[in-house]
Amino acid sequence: MALRFRRRIKILPGVHLNISRSGISTSIGVRGASVTLGKNGRYLNTGLPGTGISMRTRLDSPTANRPMASSAPELTSAPEIATTQSVQPIHTQYLHWWKVLLFIATMIAAGATKSNVVIGVFWFGWFGYWLVLFVRLVYRNANTKSALN
Repeated sequence: MALRFRRRIKILPGVHLNISRSGISTSIGVRGASVTLGKNGRYLNTGLPGTGISMRTRLDSPTANRPMASSAPELTSAPEIATTQSVQPIHTQYLHWWKVLLFIATMIAAGATKSNVVIGVFWFGWFGYWLVLFVRLVYRNANTKSALN
């Protein structure tokens, strides 16, 4: 018998944080229709509430979020082809468990002060942090696409 762990935390109406032994994911949507974003990919979840009938569909390709498995050179018949092709690294951004715990701990600490200034600094700091990560991700994707062309 295998031991399983799963916890679902409501962040906002329609936004849930799913925590399990295998990692953290986010579900966005209403009951019966949602999108799940996690380290294993993006999924569309649809179903008829109360009937037990549901369907889960992968929205991205299985290899899109995975780093390359091996750095061994590919065997080709012409050695000059192998040296002229360059493989760009895939940059992925995962939501690590310690970032979630740090966010929750600082949110509790800021809320315990009951000071609007401290709470404002908390939200400004965290939104700024996520904005920097988002801009960095967009910049990396733009550079990867321009390098491939």
